[in-house]
Amino acid sequence: MKNVLYETRELIYELFNFDKPENVVFTPNIKISLNIVIKGLLKKCDNIIVSSMEHNAVMRSLDSLGDIMITKVNCNSLGEIKLKDIEKSIREDTKAIIINHASNVCGTVMPIKEIGNLCKKYNKIFILDSAQTSGVLNIDMKENNIDILCFTGHKGLLGPQGIGGFLINDELVKHVESLIQGGTGSLLEEEIQPNYMPDKYESGTLNIPAIFGLNKALKYIKEVGTSNIHKKEMLLTKKFIDEIKGIDKSLLVGKLDTKNRTSVVSPDFKELDNG
Repeated sequence: MKNVLYETRELIYELFNFDKPENVVFTPNIKISLNIVIKGLLKKCDNIIVSSMEHNAVMRSLDSLGDIMITKVNCNSLGEIKLKDIEKSIREDTKAIIINHASNVCGTVMPIKEIGNLCKKYNKIFILDSAQTSGVLNIDMKENNIDILCFTGHKGLLGPQGIGGFLINDELVKHVESLIQGGTGSLLEEEIQPNYMPDKYESGTLNIPAIFGLNKALKYIKEVGTSNIHKKEMLLTKKFIDEIKGIDKSLLVGKLDTKNRTSVVSPDFKELDNG
């Protein structure tokens, strides 16, 4: 069991071109990952930059803090964001930029390489919500200057429900407090939470069956390749979009082509409740 657990951490850090398997943290899902990162990192009066396309896993977590400053950069009707608008929003008290790599509504992919360069230029933390893109798009944490990447196992990573996690660089481990404390299987004689990785953030029994499933799925993705997976998804997406356009292209939300997008496509039935 321990071998599969460690091997899964290795598969995750290899997929995202990260440094240390011990800094791969498992959680029940990406929402808990984002809550740990956001609530463990941000302090009173910190400024955080987000796009107008963020998932409520981010926005509700931020709202619950109450006393932080949120700067929301608007996207256009296609879900695209302008880098100059992000750069204009960066302030001295900006602590981090949180970006949803691709919209869960219209599928538009954000320019994370360029956003990562801005974070490096201004010495800001870059947090990526990869719920819609892990396993589908190539994500290189080093190349894109990503400090923390949150992922879920049951979407593009093709694993079962009930498993997610995040990858965090060494420097930020010192600054992101643990959200949940308790048994970790280590230092049981101590009443304080271990401060080493990944135990600092992994309290309670891990979902080992889900990790076994994720392990198999990651090996499949490694064998097939994310580029091939995305290519096939775009072929199917194009076929779907073309068919909808043939009925009424005004039904579609966002982009009408397969450039710079994922396979998420949302029709909008204006006279009906789309929920």
